[in-house]
Amino acid sequence: MPVYQLRGGPTTLIPQSSTCWVIGALYSTFDNRQYDFMGNCTYILAKNCHVDDALPAFEVVSKNMNEGTVRLPTVDTVTLKVHNITIDIVRFEFGIVRVNYQKWNLPMNLNNGQVKLFQRGLYVIVETDFGLTLQYDWNEYIAVSVPGSFSGSVCGLCGNFNNKEEDDLTTPSGSVASSVVALAESWRIPGSVGDASCQDGCGVECQNCPLTEIQKIQNQILCQALPKNFVEFLGCQPVNDFDVFQTNCKLDLCRGETMNTFLCDTLQGYADVCQRSGAKGLDWRTQTQCPTPKCQENSHYEFCWSGCPATCADPNPPAKCTAACVETCVCNDGFILSGTACVPKEQCGCMYEGRYVKAGASFWGSEGCTQRYTCSAGGSLSSNETGCPAGQQCQVVQGIRGCYPVATCMVSGDPHFVTFDGERYNFQGTCAYEMAGVANQTNLQQFSVVLQNTGQDKKIGSAVQLVEVKVDGYIITLSKEHPGAVLVNGELSNLPLTLSSNKFHLVQSGWFAVIEMDSGVKVYYDWKSVAIVTVPAAYAGAMQGLCGNYNLNPKDDMQMRDGKQATTSEELGQSWKVGTVQGCVDGCSGPCPGCSAAQRETYSTNSYCGLISDPAGPFRDCHAVVDPAGFLDDCVYDVCLYQGGRNMQCKTLTAYTAACQLKGVTVYTWRSALFCDVPCPSNSRYELCGSSCLTPCQKDPKCGALCMEACVCDEGYLLSGGKCLPADQCGCTFEGKSYHHGQVFYPDALCQKECTCNGTVQCKQSSCGPNEKCEMKNNVRSCQPLRNGFCSISGDPHYNTFDNTTYDFQGTCTYIAAQSCHLSGSKLPEFSVSVENEKWYALSERPTVSVTKMVDGVLYRLPVNFHNGAVVVSQEGSFDVIATDFGLRVAYDLVYHVLITVPGNYYSKTCGLCGNFNDNEADEFQLPDGNVAKDFQAFGDAWTVAVPGAVCVDGCSGDQCPTCDESMEALIKEECSIITAVNAFKCGAGSHYDICAAPCTTPCPGLSDLVTCTTTCAEGCVCDQGFLYNGTGCVPSDQCSCYYNGRSYKVGESIITDDCHRINICQASGVVLSQNMSCDPNERCLVEEGVMGCHVQRCLLTANGELTTFNGESSTITVPGSYEIIKNCDVSPTIPWFRVVGKFDTCTPGVNTILAVYVFLKEGMITVDSKHHVWINGRALTQTTFSQDSMSVAVSDDTVKITSTSSFQVSFSSTNELTIGVGDTAAGVVCGACGTFKAADTNQVVSYPAPQLNIGQWTAPDFPQCPNIFERLKLRRDNNTTMISIGGITGFLIIALLHGADVGETKRNALNEPDVPFPPAAPTVDNLDAICNLSRGRPRYPSSFFPSSRVGHFRRRGNAINRLEWWYSVCCSGEVAEQRDTILCCAQQAWKQSLSQFCTEEYSTMTNAYVCCKDKGDARWACFDDELPNPNYDPQPNYSAPVVPEEPGFTFNTNTC
Repeated sequence: MPVYQLRGGPTTLIPQSSTCWVIGALYSTFDNRQYDFMGNCTYILAKNCHVDDALPAFEVVSKNMNEGTVRLPTVDTVTLKVHNITIDIVRFEFGIVRVNYQKWNLPMNLNNGQVKLFQRGLYVIVETDFGLTLQYDWNEYIAVSVPGSFSGSVCGLCGNFNNKEEDDLTTPSGSVASSVVALAESWRIPGSVGDASCQDGCGVECQNCPLTEIQKIQNQILCQALPKNFVEFLGCQPVNDFDVFQTNCKLDLCRGETMNTFLCDTLQGYADVCQRSGAKGLDWRTQTQCPTPKCQENSHYEFCWSGCPATCADPNPPAKCTAACVETCVCNDGFILSGTACVPKEQCGCMYEGRYVKAGASFWGSEGCTQRYTCSAGGSLSSNETGCPAGQQCQVVQGIRGCYPVATCMVSGDPHFVTFDGERYNFQGTCAYEMAGVANQTNLQQFSVVLQNTGQDKKIGSAVQLVEVKVDGYIITLSKEHPGAVLVNGELSNLPLTLSSNKFHLVQSGWFAVIEMDSGVKVYYDWKSVAIVTVPAAYAGAMQGLCGNYNLNPKDDMQMRDGKQATTSEELGQSWKVGTVQGCVDGCSGPCPGCSAAQRETYSTNSYCGLISDPAGPFRDCHAVVDPAGFLDDCVYDVCLYQGGRNMQCKTLTAYTAACQLKGVTVYTWRSALFCDVPCPSNSRYELCGSSCLTPCQKDPKCGALCMEACVCDEGYLLSGGKCLPADQCGCTFEGKSYHHGQVFYPDALCQKECTCNGTVQCKQSSCGPNEKCEMKNNVRSCQPLRNGFCSISGDPHYNTFDNTTYDFQGTCTYIAAQSCHLSGSKLPEFSVSVENEKWYALSERPTVSVTKMVDGVLYRLPVNFHNGAVVVSQEGSFDVIATDFGLRVAYDLVYHVLITVPGNYYSKTCGLCGNFNDNEADEFQLPDGNVAKDFQAFGDAWTVAVPGAVCVDGCSGDQCPTCDESMEALIKEECSIITAVNAFKCGAGSHYDICAAPCTTPCPGLSDLVTCTTTCAEGCVCDQGFLYNGTGCVPSDQCSCYYNGRSYKVGESIITDDCHRINICQASGVVLSQNMSCDPNERCLVEEGVMGCHVQRCLLTANGELTTFNGESSTITVPGSYEIIKNCDVSPTIPWFRVVGKFDTCTPGVNTILAVYVFLKEGMITVDSKHHVWINGRALTQTTFSQDSMSVAVSDDTVKITSTSSFQVSFSSTNELTIGVGDTAAGVVCGACGTFKAADTNQVVSYPAPQLNIGQWTAPDFPQCPNIFERLKLRRDNNTTMISIGGITGFLIIALLHGADVGETKRNALNEPDVPFPPAAPTVDNLDAICNLSRGRPRYPSSFFPSSRVGHFRRRGNAINRLEWWYSVCCSGEVAEQRDTILCCAQQAWKQSLSQFCTEEYSTMTNAYVCCKDKGDARWACFDDELPNPNYDPQPNYSAPVVPEEPGFTFNTNTC
């Protein structure tokens, strides 16, 4: 009711203050309008709707309830929010007030007097510094008083305080409600806890009174008489609307309240109203015989006592108390009020920040439950830094902050489900399902957790692939595809991350990503196979999904969406399915696989799963907390599925470890190098009890003491983006998100701001280019190209450029197909794609047509992922594909087709054979200088890449280019028709053709960590049942590769990385064992033939003079003579002098071989010849070992080893290979053909190029020889014999003796290519004698005869001739055939078998095979026996064939003769 003051000027009544009160269901507004209200929801009684500096914000909320069988609403909780303080006063909690979700005794003085709380009589009083007063009797009476300054500024069920009753039913929109129910509905707080089934009115129930007519008459008499007696009982008349009072009175009595209870409760409320209006209080209890309040121990009741009693908090109240007397319970003499009890003064408690704490009470001093205070008698307050015990969370439950147990649902392994209530079941569905969600009828924070499983195999189970959380408009996705990161509304973000003003925290805890909600809900996923949801006790009975309903009854956890119980897990899964993916199924298609008794016994041992339940094992402390039986069953089940392979037990052991550690139980060491080993990234180590909250580059002050398995960064390194990096490479935090060091990102939706993380975040204005658009790609926002350009190179080769221009260019060099140009001022990365063309040897004897092939000198097993996806090399169908993160894509079929794709933002920024990508065909053939070429040959020549030592030509032009013979055209058309064939796919082993193929539907475990498989199907090959896709083909599951740090490994394969500091071993389990390593002191880290490894400092010289120096350079000694292989060129006191000389000669014409090795030491000279005879100082060595001083000689298995302990080692093998190794002591002092080297630095990998060597400079001057006839002879023809000499003693010398125009072992054409007469003639009666008797005079082709590259066609022909000559010798030897006709039959079989093997080798190279190989049966042999270079098998004059290795493999079948 308002109290008015007179304002100057025209007479205007301004209210000094006003009070709104509630007694049961009767409401009286600030403007004194009274109405009945039966709602039992949560409502705003009063709030400041016009907040400014003069009128602070406040809000008074009343939560109503129905009690027991009485259908009358009453106040359950009154809440006041003011000055950032939340005050809850709960019905029947006498003397207690909740402040910021903790219970406190009265009195209190908060924020230095901004808010004061105290008890006055039977009421709690809350006063603010701006005049607001709240009063509540902890039962049904509320009074809210506001000062006159709030006139017209308040709103709510109490009205607007504008001195007008008629508009007191104003809604938040400003309109006047048509009814009290409509008013209440407008001021109802939606989503309040406990309001799921509340009502704003009572409907028809209010119209019916179940009492008898006599009872109704009695009630009517009371309701009419009572207000007339208020003046007599209370001293005033508080009722101004007798009709409202009587209606409320009769309704209360009709709905079950007793007459005496209604009378006494009503009088107590109105007594305060009268006293507040200034009336003198009367002893109404005596007149009405209402019972007095029950007082606590050591106190007594007084009807009128001081309103300022002594308390422990204020033992000396003011002498002159201005407050009116109140009825209350008064402490007896010798006692003083301590909270709600009367105690001796020495038992008084403590004060804490204006709050009174009783002796013995404890409370939290922080919102995170990290500091606990305890009050001792006499006012002593102590604190303890602590936290919630494991398995509990700090949360607000039913309005009280504290540590509460959480319910846990876990999905792991195959997967196996453990519900919130502990029910266990297996479910192998591979679609998307609701794992856990909040039932719609609750008012808790709504969320939903969806999981999607991926099939391990079409017959073998599934595993969690993705966890998606929907909450407050966010879709948060954790996926195997993005380990260490998270998707938020489709955008990829690093951890940690905060969302919605710190309502949600996303962090990494051990190996798990954790989504923490402010409601206490947590979702865990390890990016592999374990997903966990924990919910606080407030969610009991409110959950749904595969995790059950959390009603503490496991027997009903198979509840489906319709409320019925499922009979199988498949039926349950179908009920909670929320989405499908390509090929997904709802569980096993037939009976799920199981375990035999024998398997269970085997797999329950400690070698597999037994550690889980071993009473003396590493989990012994956990057995009483987390039941091991279910986990043991799950583990055995998984191991059975894989027949004991793939280390499946490790997944369940890991899950059980996590379950135990989440409960705070100690787990002891159970992993080892041979059992479930964990490969940790570089600069980190495995810890069983690592930090539970791994935060990049900083310690998290909120991190608890809970430990979990983790890879912990080494000292001096910090976690950033999933890697352990030095501190100066730490990432950044910007607007709640984390970024890697060096990461460039666009925080706005239009890419108008570009930011870079470089210690701190630096942002600048930005915009996308003319051919770009700001959008998400691969879940990252950036400027993306609007289109792509395509260039195709195939066959002859034929070029189709980015601008769709087609031309042919037959160059056989290496060319720039496409590269970035004119990038100045852009942000585009540079790139270059080169192709090397080689001749196609099927069309002519002097071919000038070439075939495209890719050049790649690095040996990696596909697929491979570089720099976290910056470059990915994989196999897609018949193509090997290089794809970059900026859109460049190069596909090569390894035969003759290359397809280059460039993103549209390179428009007008490319050059090379693929053109300039500017949609203008007229300037397609631009040269590097910008001019346009006149012809294709000049165009190609301009884009040639120089390759040292390569011999090539830049194509042909005009009539010089070959044409297709008309007679072959029909045959070629038939072969080319495969392009349009319906089923042109040839599928490899373990796979089959499918019109809708997606090979990654059955990937090897871990493959998706390297490459992103396409989700759309296309015509192609898919794996057979029981086979898995390993990235290049289909293999049995036990042959799947390992995938680690972006690389693929074969089982058992060891790969050295990190500058020889790390060795990674692919185990049969599929897990990579990664260990530290280092090279030995006499070794250095080298890359040889694309493979990194530790190699002794060595120089290698083969029997045919092929030399590899210390630094990896290579060459061949082709000129006879003696050469200083190595010697001490800088004699020092610490390094004794030594020297090694090798002697070469051409005992076989055209083949330079090593004849002897001479080793000079201070102890003497050692000579070793090619027969491995040894002489020491001219005397033959007759024993197998010899030693003198620091020198030793040992002969074993025709290998001679000479060692000088102070400097070097020499080994001359049984195959006449000379190996020389030296130690670091000889670094910098040696020279010779082996070259020089520096001391090894084991911390640095060395990869040497191969420059040209000048072998001639190391000719040994003290080993004279006759003048070389070949040096003086340049070219001479004698009858049918031609001799060619190329080079001299200081270069490469190649000798050829040619017989006739078409025969010659080493004849070379203009392109410096060897000429191998081919094919050999079929054996006949006429040439059989020559075959058997003149073999030594016919050419042989040892490996040294051929250059190291680009002569594969000739090498295969030479091998075929070597093989055939050897098999002829078998036939002619008399051992397998004696009669002439049998020998001829044998020779004919040898001819056919040798050429068949030749054709097999031709087709295995995926280049165009020799023309005759394309025929079948007799047509093939007729082709080979046509146009023969030497049909009579004539020998070459003065020629003796060199010895070539034996050629096994020939089988003579006499039955066919």
